[in-house]
Amino acid sequence: MLHTKAAFFILLTGFSLTLKAQDSLSLFKTINNQYNTERDFKTQFYYNPASMSDYSSASFSEFNTGYHDNHEKIYRQQLGSGSKGLTVEAKSFQKLKPNRYVWGNASYQNLKINSVKWNETLDYDRVAPYTTADSVGGKVNLERYQFAGGYLQKMNRWTVAGQVSYAAQLGYRSKDPRMRSTTSDLKIITGLNYRVFRAYEVGVFGELNKYTQNNSVSFQSLLGRPYVYQMSGFGFSNYLFNGGTLPKNTFEEFAYKGGVQISGKGGQDFYIQASAGRGNNLKSYNDGSNNFFDITDLKSENFELEGAKFFTVHEKHRIGLLVNYKAVKNTGSEYGYSLNTVALTQIFKRESYRRENYESTIKGFYQYTGNNFSITAIPFFGHEEIKERRLYPDAGQKFVYSYFGINADVKKQIKDNQVLTFQPYFSKRTVSKSINALTATANAEVNAWLLQDFNFQASDISTYGASLRYDFKLEKLPAFFVSAQYQTQKLQKKNNNFAGASIGITF
Repeated sequence: MLHTKAAFFILLTGFSLTLKAQDSLSLFKTINNQYNTERDFKTQFYYNPASMSDYSSASFSEFNTGYHDNHEKIYRQQLGSGSKGLTVEAKSFQKLKPNRYVWGNASYQNLKINSVKWNETLDYDRVAPYTTADSVGGKVNLERYQFAGGYLQKMNRWTVAGQVSYAAQLGYRSKDPRMRSTTSDLKIITGLNYRVFRAYEVGVFGELNKYTQNNSVSFQSLLGRPYVYQMSGFGFSNYLFNGGTLPKNTFEEFAYKGGVQISGKGGQDFYIQASAGRGNNLKSYNDGSNNFFDITDLKSENFELEGAKFFTVHEKHRIGLLVNYKAVKNTGSEYGYSLNTVALTQIFKRESYRRENYESTIKGFYQYTGNNFSITAIPFFGHEEIKERRLYPDAGQKFVYSYFGINADVKKQIKDNQVLTFQPYFSKRTVSKSINALTATANAEVNAWLLQDFNFQASDISTYGASLRYDFKLEKLPAFFVSAQYQTQKLQKKNNNFAGASIGITF
């Protein structure tokens, strides 16, 4: 990890030495372009790297460091009661030539996640329900490293581009139960666009993803230790592999995705895109003597469809509408073994778990841009349905949510070299339906956890927050900024609070 950390800071230094300030633009126009709200509004459009040539009309870069403190009173125990820690990040988009572009980003996080219980793995949403768990848990120290870089080349009507990203994590606990988990996540995305007529393009894109997680739970105390479970959903576990003195697990996942895209004027007029993908996550157990046993298999299928349309009215007004539909289905299988022989022998593999998630979202967009002032409003509405169930024994739950809210962005030039940005936001999640079909286990602690987790997912949530940022530029120096954010979530008559601040420079 020390070599990785050294490489990270060398990369950050390289960013700062190679970037050039955009003196040709006023500070307000630079900031308004660099933090373009319409670009953030249609993030999925740039998933296709061949569409990155329309990402920005000018090159820009940023380096920042920040600290946050997230304290939650009501939370899912397997995710912890909030985190605090440091983030360092650098990112850049550069137009090398009219037909050649590069971009990249790198980040490092050092976090402490409080009160994690019933989960001794990282990336819970990716591996659940097949986690390793115990009833004690505790604070988790977490380090994250992430790198990404992309390249785009235009050739007459054709545009070809690719992006490679890599992310790694190290999570550990310094007292019993001594959890240690490492992850690596490599993604390769390629895209190809063809201009069919004037400003209209069609494109195809694809992604390959290789993910690995290795985790273990060890103990140094001789006076006793909690029982370790290999979870299989809704509190049930694989009794054959439970309770090991040094449980080690490996998750290996390979996934792929492909999609198509149609756009006008680089997505500034309209775009429609669809993508579908599949993945397979295999969990293996090591008994400490180099014997590996496959114990679960989690297959995922996803489909996403998105379309957006934009209008410009009297040059200064932009109006848009975006519609998104997403469907994700996870199917889990368990392996059975026989103890009738000297060695464990696999005797069956059966499907025993399924989770389906369907989500629809509609977003509106309005932006007014003046010479030294801009204001943006993004109202949104959403509907989500989650169905989760398992067999052997039967258990399940279902949730139907409705979402609505609004995000706003106000940028104002105070002086020629000073810009203030204010971003308030509000969202509300209401539970339209919640069905509890859970089956009691033989463990009272597990049953209490399952009920608490169900009640959390069946709770309405109101979120209020705002961020404030101040940019200023001194002569012959890059622009500096300071920012602060505060958010509160209200659920079950209690508040979860988040506060953060950062400083940085922009080029």
